[in-house]
Amino acid sequence: MPSKSKDKCAYCNLKADEQKCHVMIRCDCCEAWYHSQCQDLTKYEANLISSAEGKGVRWFCTKCIPELVINVDSQDQTEAKTSITELKEKLEEMNLLTMNKLNDIDQAVKGMQLTYADALKSNNQNIKSVEDQCSKLVEQSTVQMDKAVERKH
Repeated sequence: MPSKSKDKCAYCNLKADEQKCHVMIRCDCCEAWYHSQCQDLTKYEANLISSAEGKGVRWFCTKCIPELVINVDSQDQTEAKTSITELKEKLEEMNLLTMNKLNDIDQAVKGMQLTYADALKSNNQNIKSVEDQCSKLVEQSTVQMDKAVERKH
């Protein structure tokens, strides 16, 4: 299990201050801390994500996204793979939407068209929509797994 301490990166296990040009960012799934560089994020991107913490913005590390895959019986494997693929795509889409909205928020603060409140509202609506779609996919996968278990008995 990755370290939940902010003192060390769960990916490279180096101390936070040993990568001075990058910042630490926490995964909202496993709660482990990572150097932005170890997650292919720029310092700017990591700071945007961190600044939106508690405002509906969630970020998942590269270890957690694949671990969200659900194992199912082989009879339902094709349907489950489709659901899992869709779920992974939605999670990646959520991360991408988050980054896009954070860039929008940053531009708004710099005097562009979009105001901070509008960007945050839009971001929350997009995240809610993606979360709803993910919940439906999880429910479908659970039903498929239940059917597979029933077939075994």
